[in-house]
Amino acid sequence: MNRIGGRIAVAVLAAVLLVLIVLPVGVLIIGSLLSDPPRALQFNWSGLTFSNYAAVLSGQDFAALLGTTVAAALIGTAGALVIGAALAWLAVRTDVPARRLLEAVAIMPMFVPPLVGAFAWDVLASPRSGIINIVLRAVGVGVSVNIYSLGGIGFVFAIYYCPYVFLFMAAALRNMDAALEEAAAMCGAGPLRVLANITAPLVAPALLSSGLLVFVLLMEIFAIPAVLGEPGGVHVMSVRIWELIGFAPPKVNEASALGVLLLLLTVTLVILQHRFLGRRSFVTVAGKGLRSQPVRLGVMRWPLATLGMLYLACVVVLPFSALLFIALRKNLFFSSLAAMVRTSQFSTRQFTVAMNDPVVRDALSNSLLVSLATVGLGSILYFAVAYIVHRTRLPGRRLLNMIAILPVAIPGLIIGLGYLWSWISLPVGLYGTVWIIVFAYISQFAPQGVSAISATLVQIHPELEESSRLSGAGLFTTLRRIVIPLAWPGILASMILLLVLSFREFATALFLYTSSTQVFSLAMFDFWERGSTSLVAVMALAQSALLLLFITIGRMLTRRLAADQP
Repeated sequence: MNRIGGRIAVAVLAAVLLVLIVLPVGVLIIGSLLSDPPRALQFNWSGLTFSNYAAVLSGQDFAALLGTTVAAALIGTAGALVIGAALAWLAVRTDVPARRLLEAVAIMPMFVPPLVGAFAWDVLASPRSGIINIVLRAVGVGVSVNIYSLGGIGFVFAIYYCPYVFLFMAAALRNMDAALEEAAAMCGAGPLRVLANITAPLVAPALLSSGLLVFVLLMEIFAIPAVLGEPGGVHVMSVRIWELIGFAPPKVNEASALGVLLLLLTVTLVILQHRFLGRRSFVTVAGKGLRSQPVRLGVMRWPLATLGMLYLACVVVLPFSALLFIALRKNLFFSSLAAMVRTSQFSTRQFTVAMNDPVVRDALSNSLLVSLATVGLGSILYFAVAYIVHRTRLPGRRLLNMIAILPVAIPGLIIGLGYLWSWISLPVGLYGTVWIIVFAYISQFAPQGVSAISATLVQIHPELEESSRLSGAGLFTTLRRIVIPLAWPGILASMILLLVLSFREFATALFLYTSSTQVFSLAMFDFWERGSTSLVAVMALAQSALLLLFITIGRMLTRRLAADQP
């Protein structure tokens, strides 16, 4: 790539990223300082005011709102750390039975949409009509569970976000120098002492960094508290932003101010995480490390394996069984175990109703279109950014990388709100179409897309490209003949990841859809608000089945491509 062409490419990519990522956030920030609804290119600069922040901060419930948001995130993070670290230790460092199955179980929740998990636990553990509570009353147990509580929301947070902790911890445990543990054992330390004094300090950086990541994700999540928090009066910041705009009278500028405050919280947490990661040494791999023998659990092998399978029950078996049960019920009103299992009340009619419902069909078509467009356009953009950042020395490449990873600190709800105010008044005809949702998704998933493709590109030695150029091939020929074929398995894996993320995404599109551009997750949420629980259960099962199909096909194609490479 010649210098002039390279600089033009960097400038074009920077302009695209600025429009896609920086513009919506900038408009949102400006809107929080206005008294009128923010509209791009139509700001009334004379009306700048801090009254929106004053209204939000002086509100009677702001302190409670912030406290509840932080408390729910802390409970969920603590639970995720305990579950994820325990599963990683069992799967990587012990002789527990079915270790590979346990490892697969540990990451399953990453492919279950949080909205689906929330719906399932609403059916399972609502205080009055939850299946678990009906069963407990039937067997005479005087205890009930309330998923509409702060603890209930924290529990659902923990079980669906502990895979992030598991991935960090499993990698740290695999890469750790086993000689340190072997030396402690040779000095007479027992397994528990080795775990507490050697293993735990070595993996503490991974534990803390994963905890910070989970905490950031839980501070900004919308789906779970919207479904489980509102019935029990547990209010969080993300849901309140939606309420400020969705309920009459709309308070759009106060919503923007609250969105900026939430953005400041998440950005601060991400900065703390990066500073922590940058200042500490993560060296746990020595040059002559020994491969440790699995910790022998003795009589505890099967009980601990059973606990691992109990986690599978909490995140997969129980939730999807409950959804299938509700989807097959003719009548959702049952107060006893006998009424609940009466066979005459079961039918597959609701599946037929869902398949013939035009709203469901249109929402599914919209979701597939949005997901495929996000994958197609996003992959091209992410590849271009990753290639310039990692395979060239062009000035401005670090700026590209910085802008591309910026959305990691921006909640999806905030990106959607920023897109609403950015594009609603621009004369380009984008608002009200599925394309505004596509561009919002491309913005939100830029960190994941660029990182995934970058990881593949850095594995290709630069000598291959240099040899191609010395042979007279141009940039595009080198990309077509050398780089893309070698990087294709990794690029395909990143495309499948984008397909899964965009198909299950919910909060980003919350402010951007119209009646004709509603995506599948939003249609589910809308039906849930109307009380169509059976239809929601059918749609949740269908969405999960499609996600499983995407993942299965992606894994098969990736493995085949990897096997075909020399």
